[in-house]
Amino acid sequence: MDIRTQAALLAAIVTLALSAAALLRENRSRVFTLFALFAADLCLFSLASFFLRWSEAFGVPWWERLAVASGGLIPAAALAFFLEFLGVARRPARRARNAMLAGSLSGIVVAVTPLVQLKAAKLLVATYVVGGLAVVLSVLWGKMHASQTRVERARLQYLFLGAVVAVLLSTLDMLPLLGLPYPPEGLGSITLTIFMFFLSQTLQRHRLLDLHEFLGKIVVVTALGLVLVAIYGGLVSWVGDRPELFYFNTIVASFVILSLFEPMRERVEEWVVATLFRERYELVRRLEALRQRTGKVIEPAGLAEVVLDGLVETRRATHTSLWLVADDRPGYRLLDFRGPPPVPFLEPATARALLAAASSTQKAILLENIDRRVAELRAMLPPGPAEHESRSGRGAPAAVAEELKRLSDARAVMCSMRAGICMPLLAGDRVVGFLACWDERVPEAFASDEIAALIEIADRCALVIENSKLYQQMKERDRLAALGEMSAGLAHEIRNPLAAIKGAVQFLDPAKLPGEDREFLEIVIEEVNRLNGVVTQFLDYSRPLKPALAPTDVNDVLARTFKLLQAEVPPTISVELALAEWLPPVNADAEQLKQVFLNLALNAFQAMPTGGKLVVSTRLARDELAFWREGMRKADLVEVRFRDSGPGIPDEARERIFVPFYTTKEKGTGLGLAICQRLVKAHQGTIQVRSSPGEGAEFLISLPGLREERPPESPKPPVDEEEKRRARERRRAKAAARLRRRRKRRKKQQA
Repeated sequence: MDIRTQAALLAAIVTLALSAAALLRENRSRVFTLFALFAADLCLFSLASFFLRWSEAFGVPWWERLAVASGGLIPAAALAFFLEFLGVARRPARRARNAMLAGSLSGIVVAVTPLVQLKAAKLLVATYVVGGLAVVLSVLWGKMHASQTRVERARLQYLFLGAVVAVLLSTLDMLPLLGLPYPPEGLGSITLTIFMFFLSQTLQRHRLLDLHEFLGKIVVVTALGLVLVAIYGGLVSWVGDRPELFYFNTIVASFVILSLFEPMRERVEEWVVATLFRERYELVRRLEALRQRTGKVIEPAGLAEVVLDGLVETRRATHTSLWLVADDRPGYRLLDFRGPPPVPFLEPATARALLAAASSTQKAILLENIDRRVAELRAMLPPGPAEHESRSGRGAPAAVAEELKRLSDARAVMCSMRAGICMPLLAGDRVVGFLACWDERVPEAFASDEIAALIEIADRCALVIENSKLYQQMKERDRLAALGEMSAGLAHEIRNPLAAIKGAVQFLDPAKLPGEDREFLEIVIEEVNRLNGVVTQFLDYSRPLKPALAPTDVNDVLARTFKLLQAEVPPTISVELALAEWLPPVNADAEQLKQVFLNLALNAFQAMPTGGKLVVSTRLARDELAFWREGMRKADLVEVRFRDSGPGIPDEARERIFVPFYTTKEKGTGLGLAICQRLVKAHQGTIQVRSSPGEGAEFLISLPGLREERPPESPKPPVDEEEKRRARERRRAKAAARLRRRRKRRKKQQA
C-alpha cells in the first residue's frame, strides 16, 4: 500500500468523523447540516479513491463509478455549504445552484452508464468539478472583499488561501486517475484533510482570535513532536540489530520523554506565544502583575482604582467599570469607571439577565458571543411575526423565543454598562458585583488565554471585596466592644456628680428664692435631667442586646403602642392606622419593637409642631434584598411605614440621620434613631428613610416573616363554562384569520 492510498484512507476517515460530529450537535443549524453533507460526499470520494487504488489488481469497476458520482456531487455540495456559511441570499444564487445541480446530475449519469469507461467522459466530469470549485472560490473571494470589518475579512482570507491550496493539490492528485503522471504522492488528500479540519474549527470558533490560538496550538504540537522524535531517534536509531539494546534504549527514551514533557511543553508554549503573538503575551504578563497587586488592597475603593487603572494601562481596554451590590436596595451600584460613564445603577430587572448567565457557571459574558447567538436564533425564526405560530406549535419553538429574549436583555444591559466582556464577582454562591471592560476599537478584543487572565483578576476582586466586608465587621465589633467598656466608666464618672448637683440645687429649694434666682436654679435642674437622659440613652445604645424572641404579631404591637400614645398625641395631629388584614408573625421581642415604634411616632409628632397627619401602615412584601445579596429564596417580609406630613428631612441630613449623636433638634441627643436602627438590625431587619423637602418623611421598617399558611380566601363566584368556551373559539377564529392574512402577504411578496 503506497502513501497515496494511505492518504486517501486517512481523508475518508477524518471527513467521516467530521460529518458525524456535525450531525450529532444539539440544536444543529442549517450550516452544520450542509457541512455534514459536504464532508460525507468527500468521504465517499476519498473512500472510492482508496478502494480504487487498493483493488486495481482485483478489477472491481464499481469503485470507479462511485468515485465519478461522488466527485460530480462535490461542487454542488461545496456551493450549497459556502452560500449558507457566507450568508448569501438564495435568490441571487439560484442560477449558480441550478447550474451546479445540472453538472452533478451529468456526473451521476456518466457514473451509472457505460460512459464511465471512456476517458473523455471522465475528463469532462473532472473539468466540471474543477470549474465548479473555481466558482465556489470566486464566491468566497467576493464575500471576502465585501466584508465590512477587518476581523471578518481576515477570517475569510484564511479560508480562501486554505481552499485554494486544497483545490489545487487535490486537482493534481486526480491526474493519475486520468492516466497522467504526477510524482508527489498523497499531497491532495493530506491537504484536503487538514483544510476540512480547519473548516470545522472555523464553524465552531467564530472568533478570529480563537483561530489564532488554534494555529498556535498546531505549532506547539508540531514543535513538541519534532523534539520528542529527536529524543527518541537519538537514543534508539543507532542500536542496529541488537534487540536487547533496542528495548533498553526505548525504556530510557520513554522515561526521558515523560520527565521532560511537561516543562518542555510549558516552555514551548511560552516561546510560541511570545514569538507569534507578542501583544497577547504582553497583555497576559501585565494582567498577571495586576493580579499580584490586588493582593495588597483591602478597601473596595482602592481595589477599583488599582484594577481599573491597571486595565487601562494595558492599552487594550477603552472602557472599564466596577459594580458592587448595593446595601440600601436591590441591584448593583457603579463604584468607579474609566472612559465614558455608564449607567450609575443596575436595577434588579436589568441585572437579572447577567445573574442568569452567572448561575449557569458562566464566568465571562462576551457581547460578541451574544450577538452571534442572537443572529443564529433569528435565522431559525420564520420571517414576519410568528408569535401565534410559536404558540400553536407550527412556528419557532417557544424555547428559541425565550432564549432570544434572554439574550436580548443581556445585550441591552451590557450596552448600558459599556461592556464588551462582563465577569461576575462570585463570593461563594453570591454575585457581589461585576467587572466590565471593553475595547471599542475592535469587535474581538480578547483571546481565550487573555479572558482566562481577566477571570483570575475578577476572582481576586471578589475575594478582596469579601475580605473587606469581614474586616469592616471586625472593626465594628471591636468599636462596639470598646464603646461598651467605656460606657460603664462614663456612667460612673458622670452620674454621681450629676446626682450631687441635682441634690444640692433641690436642697436650696428654688420656691423660696426670688424670681430671677429661681429661674436660674430651674435651668440647672432641667439641664441636669437632660444630661442624665443622654447618659441613659448612651447606655441603652452601648449595652449588649438580649432580645426575648418569640412569634409576634406586628399589628398587635402597633395597636398597643398607640393606645399608650393616646395622651401624647397633640390635638392638631391626626393618626391613621392602615393595618393589613393578615400578616405572618415575626420572630421578635415585642417590648423592643414597641420602643422602636414609640420613638418613631414621637419623632413624627415633634416634626409637625403646627399640626399634620401621621399614617402608619403595614403590608406583606417579598424579600428581594436578601434574594439579590445572599442568593436566598424569596421569603415573606413584613413592612411597617411611618409617614408624616411634616417639612421633611434635608438632603444633607438624610445620609447621617442614623449616626449616633447626630441630630437636627435643638435639644435632641442624636441617639433615638441610632437605637431604633440597632434594635431593628438585631431582629434581622432593615430601616430606611425616604423624604423630600416639603413633602414629609417616611420611615420603612422591614422584618422577615415566619412561614405560615395564609388563611383561606372566600370562594370565587362560579365561572360560566359555556361563555369561556365561546370566548376561546372567538380568539382562535381571530388568530386563524390573522394567520391567513400573513400567508397571503408572504405569497404576494414571493411572487
